[in-house]
Amino acid sequence: MGMYQRAVTARSKTNGLRWVLSKVASPLDLKLKGTRFAPSTFGVDLPLCFLSTTGRKSGEHRTIPLLYATLATGSHAVVATNFGQKSHPGWALNLEADQNASLEIDEESRDVAARIASSQEAAESWP
Repeated sequence: MGMYQRAVTARSKTNGLRWVLSKVASPLDLKLKGTRFAPSTFGVDLPLCFLSTTGRKSGEHRTIPLLYATLATGSHAVVATNFGQKSHPGWALNLEADQNASLEIDEESRDVAARIASSQEAAESWP
């Protein structure tokens, strides 16, 4: 882990950085997707995907950049952490209402059916 990544990891526990990540970095990742200027690519080698859901109330198409893990089965997992906040993120609530979504990884998009991982799957996915 590089110095930049260690610094971001250490500060990610602060409310200030959580706010910046949720309100500034995530929207910029969407706008600068696929460029070297996307905030998620600044010195951090983390797997980034784009999850598209349907808004549970509005019915509008919503896309959010997320970190993901590839499981031994070849499927992918994301975690609804909401930057360490107590409430679930909106995209997770959208998936509870409609499990059909689209996941884009490395500019390849695929339709997915989301589900909550079992306790065993969660333990294996996120050691």
